Amino acid sequence: MTPSDLYSATLAVLTSVRTTMLSPEWQAALASASQDQRIAASRELIQVQQAILALSNASLSDIVEEIQQNQEDLSQATGDLTKALNDIKKVQNVIDGVSKVVGLVGKILPLL
Repeated sequence: MTPSDLYSATLAVLTSVRTTMLSPEWQAALASASQDQRIAASRELIQVQQAILALSNASLSDIVEEIQQNQEDLSQATGDLTKALNDIKKVQNVIDGVSKVVGLVGKILPLL
């Protein structure tokens, strides 16, 4: 996967996560989650938004080296997160997947 493709795929999965985490289905899944999971989900949603903004405002030419350095991990993490989104009732899997992707984006770009 080229850095451009990985950049696009990462932005796409983060946007998909944001949409999912704002959906009524996600809110219903959170209703049966623990308080710690609900807090973690809220924190990760904020981090997703920050990652989307950082990536959207970055020039690919400025971050291509960092993307290449994290290519394998980022590709794996975005794939795992996409799978986790297929079953949002498993709240912890989604939270863990989001955390991994956002953490890797944070290695590429500083997040707020």
